[in-house]
Parts: sequence; structure tokens; C-alpha cells
Amino acid sequence: MENTTKEAEKLREREVELLKSLHQAAQMGRDTLEHVNGNIGPGSMRDAVEKDIFDYSDVCAQLGEKLESRGEKPKSVGPFARKMAGMIIDMKISDDTPESEIAKMIIDGTTKGVTECTARLTEYSDVPDDIKNIGYKLLYVEQKNIDEMKHFLRV
Repeated sequence: MENTTKEAEKLREREVELLKSLHQAAQMGRDTLEHVNGNIGPGSMRDAVEKDIFDYSDVCAQLGEKLESRGEKPKSVGPFARKMAGMIIDMKISDDTPESEIAKMIIDGTTKGVTECTARLTEYSDVPDDIKNIGYKLLYVEQKNIDEMKHFLRV
């Protein structure tokens, strides 16, 4: 009986670790796109970015609900990481930055997110499907983001 309790507690800890990790990833995606959105003008790219911000926010909310149901709180992205991402965006995006360059930057960052999310889902393959499914939704949002940004690429 004691062994079963320890196993259940270990699994719960792993669930929380994965949920927090996925939440941070979704939050970073959303926050980064919000910063990009603040640096671009109106148009179809802004529309695509705003749609993706909404999708990342939805995933964040779902992950937050799962954490709260376990008596946990989401772990925010650290202020240093957030500030560095914002500074990089500010340095790379100006009024005359072509949409294709902005799209490349978004694709590069999102590709890193896909890689990290995939690794996490593989590492935590023992957690229940309802949690992994939110992770797969995050992967879907990230892949959709990449696909949308491809429309803005120019040589």
C-alpha cells in the first residue's frame, strides 16, 4: 500500500512539473508575440500574430486550470528571460524591418519551442493523456504559428 502511495505521489509531482513547464513555454510564446505585436504596424501579419496570441493564451488558461485543480500555481517566465527576449525583439524590429525578416524571427523562436515541447512530452510520457493532450495542443498552436508565418517569407 505504501509503495502505491509513493508511486501516485511521484506521478503527481511529474504531472505538476510538466504542467508548469508547458505553461512557461506557452506564456513565453504569448509574451514574445505580444512584444512583436507592439513593434509592427497594422496589416495581415499583425492579424496573424494577434490570432496566435489568443491561441497561446487559451493554452495558458487550460494549463493554469489543470495546475489549480492540483492545488498548484503556474510558474511565470522569469523577468530576466522576458526582458532579454523583449530587448532582442526591440533590436531586431524597427519600422523598416521587412515582414519576411520578422516572420523568420518568429519561425526561429517557435521552432525552438516545438523542439522543447516535444522533448518534454517525450520525457513525461507516463503522465495522463488529459495533460499530454494540452501539450499536444501547444505543439499544434506552435506549428500553426510557423505555417502562418511562412506566408510572409520572401527571398
